[in-house]
Amino acid sequence: MKNLLLLALSFGTTVSFSQLYVTPNTTTNTDSYIYVNDEVLYVEQDVNLVQNTYNPATVASIYLRNDGQLIQGTPASNNDGTGLLSVYQNAPNDDSWDYTYWCSPVGNPAGAAGNTSFGISRVFDVQTVTQSTVALTTTAYNGIISPMTISTRWLYKHDIPGTEAESHYTAIGTGNNVPAGFGFIMKGLGTTNHDQNYDFRGRPNNGTFSIPVSDLLDTNGNPYWTLTGNPYPSAIDLALVITNNPNVSTIYFWDEDRDINSHYYVDNRAGFGTWVPAGGTAGTYTPPAFIEWDENGNNPGGTGGSGANYERRFSPIAQGFMLAGTGANTGSVTNATIDNSMRVYVKEGAANNSEFRNPLNAGSLIDTNGENNYWPQIRIEVVFKNAHQRQLVLLFNDDSTDGYDHGMDALHPMDATLEAYFPIGEDSNRLKYITQTVPFIITKKIPFAIKLSEQKEFGVRVVEQHNFGIKTYIWDRNEDTYQEITSGMEAYFNLPAGDYDNRFFIVFRDQRTTMNESEGTRETNKILESVDFFQNNPVKQLEVTNPEGYNIVSAKFFDMSGKLVFSQDNVGDSKKFTFPTGNLSDGVYLVKLTTQDNVGIDYKMIIHN
Repeated sequence: MKNLLLLALSFGTTVSFSQLYVTPNTTTNTDSYIYVNDEVLYVEQDVNLVQNTYNPATVASIYLRNDGQLIQGTPASNNDGTGLLSVYQNAPNDDSWDYTYWCSPVGNPAGAAGNTSFGISRVFDVQTVTQSTVALTTTAYNGIISPMTISTRWLYKHDIPGTEAESHYTAIGTGNNVPAGFGFIMKGLGTTNHDQNYDFRGRPNNGTFSIPVSDLLDTNGNPYWTLTGNPYPSAIDLALVITNNPNVSTIYFWDEDRDINSHYYVDNRAGFGTWVPAGGTAGTYTPPAFIEWDENGNNPGGTGGSGANYERRFSPIAQGFMLAGTGANTGSVTNATIDNSMRVYVKEGAANNSEFRNPLNAGSLIDTNGENNYWPQIRIEVVFKNAHQRQLVLLFNDDSTDGYDHGMDALHPMDATLEAYFPIGEDSNRLKYITQTVPFIITKKIPFAIKLSEQKEFGVRVVEQHNFGIKTYIWDRNEDTYQEITSGMEAYFNLPAGDYDNRFFIVFRDQRTTMNESEGTRETNKILESVDFFQNNPVKQLEVTNPEGYNIVSAKFFDMSGKLVFSQDNVGDSKKFTFPTGNLSDGVYLVKLTTQDNVGIDYKMIIHN
């Protein structure tokens, strides 16, 4: 930092100011700037920047580097001045064939104080750590890596609620045509996959943004959405975006198969993943089914694969996403608010629940959250033969209902002609969801719907479970069959075209088998299926769920030699209870619970302290 001029300073334990004013030094003819490296710069009120003019290598007034971020407090304070904030965002797996969804953290520095519109002239080509040159543009199909040249053929906004139809996107060209707080889509550079760095330079955005959200659905059940994103030079907490806006049901993220090199819709495979805050610390992201789109935003048939799983709770700088309404289909358009209260200092990365996209050649996502941060849940995958895979997530929480719960249920994108979904609501007015949260009851029957545009074979299986070890089945009410979908099992069906929204159910007991058992055996199996265990090694305790409230009269732990190492009598009938395991050596133990009806419940516990 050199020749920094500041007004109304307020220093704290972090880099913090009440107001910030940066201007070049006209006495010494030198530039002034702040270089923020791997830190957060906090300003309570406004930022006023005057553009540097003395050295082309230090034109910007604030440089945010290596996860450096700017957070501001008072939302009524308007940023001002001709100066520039410079912040990088990397677009992993970038090339000329594929779209990235963006939301600029800066606007045009010209004009009156406050947030200003964005244009592609605010995207710069990195030369050195402080010097960049404005990106060139072309009307050709492909962008160029060096010198950075962006194709204007693929620059669009979607600032009015609508569907994925091409007519709902508006070309932005080279002007400052993207209102502050709204997103834009842009194809990348070059013809091979690479990790491309973009430098966003302009007046930093600040304060409150109002984003119109519609509750409409199109004739295929696709929700209307609006392209916005993270409008700040800092991360934001998406949990607050949903919980603070009851008119927003779901956040959608675009993803596509980046190994396909074509500009034709019918050649590419892509879709929208969904995110809601429910499910644990990181919320719940459901990756898209990769499908083919036509120019009307419809799926013409050929499909394949699915997208990657990302940690989405904290949106990194410049990330674009779609907001969807409740799907009530009344035609109501209301504003959602994104404001400074949602800004947080979180470094980008999977470990921090803040991913933009996987970098080139990245390995598979490693779960860093730990079981104790998950609600009980199962991730279900439906595989349509010779087509795509659709994932759905079923969450369990005692504070939920069987109806729609804001922030707990994600509205389905319904962007394929072969679909699986959770129908929620009355039979005459059911909406389609990809994530559903319900209170767990062992006897519950959860509707599970299938939509087929043609005769199709498909399989249903559970591909992931967290804090939930109960056997799960698909019950076909018409055929009265139960097929297990846990423990590596899969349910298979071959059905003609049609909407099957009242035929299939997810259940947790094979009622047909139960009916053939004796009363005593039936009751014993009910207890064994109901009680569930989870060894929470990070907090050194065994956690037991007992949703039916069976009276446990004793708990005993044995090591592998048969020695009794722990015993407790009169455990009780609580629905949840814990046993300490921190004093036990690492190893395998047998846990034996006994009910008042003398039913023994065994569990093999592995301890890593």
